[in-house]
Amino acid sequence: MRALCLTLLLASCRERVAVIDAGLGAAVEDASVALVEPGLGSALEDAGGSLALEPVFVEARQGTGLLAELRDAGLGLVFSSERSGAPQLHRWDGVEERALTTGPAAHHLQDVAWRAGEALVSRVEEPSEQLIAVSLFDGGARDVAPAMEKSHAAVLSSDEQRVVFEASLTHVASVAVVGFDGREAPRPLGELGQTGSFQPAFTIDGQRVLFTNSSTGDPEVYLQPRDGGAPTQLTAFHLEDFGAVPSPDGQRFAFVSNREGSDRVFVQRLDGRGVARLMSERRGADDTEADPVWMPDGRSVLVTVRVKGQSRVARVEVASRKTLWTSAGPGNDQLPRPSPDGRFIAFVSDRAGSADVFVMRASGAAPTAVTTHGAAEYGPRWFPLSVGPRATGRP
Repeated sequence: MRALCLTLLLASCRERVAVIDAGLGAAVEDASVALVEPGLGSALEDAGGSLALEPVFVEARQGTGLLAELRDAGLGLVFSSERSGAPQLHRWDGVEERALTTGPAAHHLQDVAWRAGEALVSRVEEPSEQLIAVSLFDGGARDVAPAMEKSHAAVLSSDEQRVVFEASLTHVASVAVVGFDGREAPRPLGELGQTGSFQPAFTIDGQRVLFTNSSTGDPEVYLQPRDGGAPTQLTAFHLEDFGAVPSPDGQRFAFVSNREGSDRVFVQRLDGRGVARLMSERRGADDTEADPVWMPDGRSVLVTVRVKGQSRVARVEVASRKTLWTSAGPGNDQLPRPSPDGRFIAFVSDRAGSADVFVMRASGAAPTAVTTHGAAEYGPRWFPLSVGPRATGRP
């Protein structure tokens, strides 16, 4: 089974340049870096028992052009950064970039609780992993689930009340559900969810879970009620179907399948009918499609397309199967994530020499670097700069 993972680290050692689209202003790199504490910083227990993490650094960097538009729209970005060694959680708000976690444990961003202003994070300290919630404003952390052998690929429900994730409750690959408030023990998603299950995602109503299971020999997509009940097999092919992502209208899902010989993105109804290729373009045997993400209006899907060894982000209209645009060079682009209002897209690119976080308009125009450092930075998610009137939806 192919792992859906970061593929950009890194094919070349080109000289680094600050990438800012023409007319959007100059990039200011490494300006006004204030070290809070040399090395890794410190962790403090507050009176409530949650872990408050001092940031490793605060870097002032006033956003211009498209970056200033994001700030004015009340949008920030949180992402994983390997700048200090092990992956840590960083946030950028248009004015400064701040490290929210510190090592030696690795902190892998999973999802963002939009209304609560918290990041759902997998904290990895061998031999265990643990789901925690980290405040995007002060770095305070709390437990969501106890430490276990496996605790990742976690996704929040749309109401931010529950988390579904890949777990190891019985030392086998399983899917489990836990409350985001951390007050209950994780429970397995039925018997099938305890054997060879992975890549879970809540449906939009939060009442059902899409997941992939390989217990019959080849991975297939299943749908099961969140609180138990019989699973429904949605795909049936003798090769691999995996990575299901529900549509915003709750009627369909996108997934990846190698039923045509190489990985391609398909769309299917949640009742199991109407499966169809998303993109109409013909692909070479070595070309792939991956990482489908729905735009908020549900009319189009963002896809990472790899053609002749180079990755691009494409936006594809579902009804017509027409590719509206494809990102353009240099380097590789992948892992797109639209803003909740559908106006902007965050993605990862190595066009400046290493994996960095970029943003562009929903039209594919004005690609602009958010990070410009030599270390890998990836997995961007949007968050509101203030919890309040603007925090009315989830990305």
